[in-house]
Amino acid sequence: MMAIAPMEYTKEAFMTTLQMNQERWTIACNLAFDLVEQEADVNEFGKVFAFMRQYRKADNAEELFMSLLQRLANSDDAPIRSGKTKEYYEAIQASCQKHLSDISDADELMLILGWCRRLMYYYKVEPKRASEEQLQPSPTEKQQKSTQPPEPPKQPEKPKIEVGTRVHATILKKTGFEVTVRLQTDENEELVFHSYFPHPIGATVKLKVMKVDAEGKIKQVIP
Repeated sequence: MMAIAPMEYTKEAFMTTLQMNQERWTIACNLAFDLVEQEADVNEFGKVFAFMRQYRKADNAEELFMSLLQRLANSDDAPIRSGKTKEYYEAIQASCQKHLSDISDADELMLILGWCRRLMYYYKVEPKRASEEQLQPSPTEKQQKSTQPPEPPKQPEKPKIEVGTRVHATILKKTGFEVTVRLQTDENEELVFHSYFPHPIGATVKLKVMKVDAEGKIKQVIP
């Protein structure tokens, strides 16, 4: 019968100068969420975490950890406590292989495993909230966003005037058949067109829009 070494609760076993950063936080969250989604048992994960804590000072600690997971998932000698124990080990081995294969430092591996274990308890209690948090930025990302200046509010788009619309205008000048008017729109555009106009300078008239450019500016009107 293969046995897992007991935990060593020494102060030295918990000491590390490493801190969680965005990359490690993402790995821990993804690993924990993956394990909970596969219904892996937190206690069984705690046992393999204890093994890693026992042998973290070994030169090949990462290899020993992955080797243990492989043996637990595939060996018939693994300690079976229920009908699902082997499934738990298989889920733990597959998930760790998926998310931790690029971790080569024992202290970093311990840090991630410790946070993963904590997160598994949380995700089991509030799976819906946990699922939503997978889509939310990590604490590091939130901190980075909080230091960035807020984006200026977008100005609402002005409604574009369409061809055929009637607009008010004030006559500014008349020279023969050339009439200059100021359109009473948001832009107060001045426009010149050729037409006989009986109204005097200063009069307010209604004109029909005949042409509008891509930016919504009126290019041609008629009486």
